Amino acid sequence: MSDFTLIVFAHAIHVMAGVIWAGTTFLLALVIMPLMLRHGAEGAGRWLGMAARRAGLFSLISALLTVVSGIYLFATLHRHDHSASELVLKTGAVAALLALAVGLLVGRPAGQRLAQLHQAPQDGAAPSAEGVQQLASLQRRVIVSSRVAAGLLGVSVLAMGVFRYASALG
Repeated sequence: MSDFTLIVFAHAIHVMAGVIWAGTTFLLALVIMPLMLRHGAEGAGRWLGMAARRAGLFSLISALLTVVSGIYLFATLHRHDHSASELVLKTGAVAALLALAVGLLVGRPAGQRLAQLHQAPQDGAAPSAEGVQQLASLQRRVIVSSRVAAGLLGVSVLAMGVFRYASALG
């Protein structure tokens, strides 16, 4: 496989995986999580939880593909670039890496714990004050982390979209 073919293949993976990553993150942050909070007690929580887990899996796989292909593309195409475009590109890359870290280190563990608590058998008794407080805390962590990750991915998407034009401005 020629270098050009490998670069085109890596770029295709990078763009498609990035679109899926950003799309699922926005879907989780702006649609699924708010609906889960608003309608979870009405019985929608189980279905929305399954949707969130499924979207989270797609998000994780696509995030890893995006980062690996992005590292390859940066090392191959921008290794010795010291322009304004490179600064914009690096800013987008750092935002994407921070979004991945927020998702993996904050959102995913809180979401998994929240799912465990929702799946735990209920004996019909009302949850304790401590249990209610723990659920609320986990829900806040999931919501805030998904919104932070979405914001960071928004910065990343914008940076990747405009980096080629940054040199024209400076």
